[in-house]
Amino acid sequence: MSRATAPLETQAGIAPPTVEDDRYLFGKQGTLWVFSLLCLLMVFDFADRLIIAGLLPYIKAEWGLSDAQSGLLSSLLTLGMVLFAFPVSIALDRWSRIKTASLMGVFWGVASASGAFAQNFGQLAASRALVGAGEAAYAPASYAWISAAFPRRRLQLALGVFSASQPIGMALGIALGGFIAAHYGWRHALGLMAIPGILVAIALYRCRDYRNIQPETSSADQQKPGHWQVIRHNWSRIVRTPSLLLAYLSSAMATLQWVPVVFFLPTYLNRIHGIPLQQASLMTSGLLMIGVVAIPLGGWIMDTLTRRHRHAKIYFSTIAFALSAVLYGIAFGIAHDAQTQYLLIILASFSAAVSASGPLSMTQELAHPSGRALSGTTSVMTLHLLGSVPGPYLAGLLSDHYGLGQALFILPVISGTLAVILLAFASRHYPHDLGKAGSYRLEAG
Repeated sequence: MSRATAPLETQAGIAPPTVEDDRYLFGKQGTLWVFSLLCLLMVFDFADRLIIAGLLPYIKAEWGLSDAQSGLLSSLLTLGMVLFAFPVSIALDRWSRIKTASLMGVFWGVASASGAFAQNFGQLAASRALVGAGEAAYAPASYAWISAAFPRRRLQLALGVFSASQPIGMALGIALGGFIAAHYGWRHALGLMAIPGILVAIALYRCRDYRNIQPETSSADQQKPGHWQVIRHNWSRIVRTPSLLLAYLSSAMATLQWVPVVFFLPTYLNRIHGIPLQQASLMTSGLLMIGVVAIPLGGWIMDTLTRRHRHAKIYFSTIAFALSAVLYGIAFGIAHDAQTQYLLIILASFSAAVSASGPLSMTQELAHPSGRALSGTTSVMTLHLLGSVPGPYLAGLLSDHYGLGQALFILPVISGTLAVILLAFASRHYPHDLGKAGSYRLEAG
């Protein structure tokens, strides 16, 4: 076969679909170094994202903001992510995941720090929207790189450790931001917290990425696919992969389950059980930290099980999602004393978190390497639009009509049940879709 008629993978110096190597793409030490930087940047991603929650009392006191305006600061950040996620994902898969993630880290760090100079609500709101735009596709870029760089036997664990950076960042942003604001003012908190993330982003820029490979084309087509042709090709593959679409929706329902609980738990503990608000907030922060242990542990368990049964992670995630729905139902539907309820909520949150990296890994392994960032972006957008954005609002509507306790019973049980059903349907298509996706030997760039 001549070079002119060889498959694009061979022309690019990359082996055609084969059994994926059980290796670290950049060597173990090199892979773990870049992975550490990605995790650190994720910590500061969520610290910059959630820091505003710890600063709100000080901002409200200075400018006299309403609760609606305070909530808008968070909504605008999410809106910025929604608007820019897909455009940024194009650069990820066609240029460089590492360099794009690095530049995005610098951008959102500067945007967050710029809020320190805001003179009114409108200027601060604009800076928060820019933070969201900068964070739009950082996670999908990291998912794609991790999925390529780590051996299959360590994939769920690696994704779990990376995802555990999120609750660490949330807790850091709220706690450290509030501490700095109390001693030096909220403007200093925004400026100082942005600096570490910018430094990590700069260090990441020169790290190695894997080489892009093109989607397969027929031997008769000797032209290298164009920019938009690759995007259309990868998008058509996504919409024709049922288990991938179901993984997106299942993750969104899991998000719809836990976000309202975390958002309203301080209010619930204060309103229903009379627990002081500061203590209730601390108890909620402790709930977030469960993910630091649960998500990597779940990844390790699923990696171990997957070695024996290729599809074990779907069954594991399905059982864990079902258990979390049952535990949330007992916590808010049957239990009455605060101590029992809090223990059940901890167990439910642990059960949900321990299964998180299962559907996440599906969004990468079922996509072609040239479209993994696009797949990750689609997943993030789906869980935001169907989970984190409507969750608190739906819980609030249910609370207005039936009470907060009933709202926190209804929404987690229904959304958790839907997550289970969607994963169960995904398991029927997964073997065929995984075989159709193939396995690619990637090379370091």
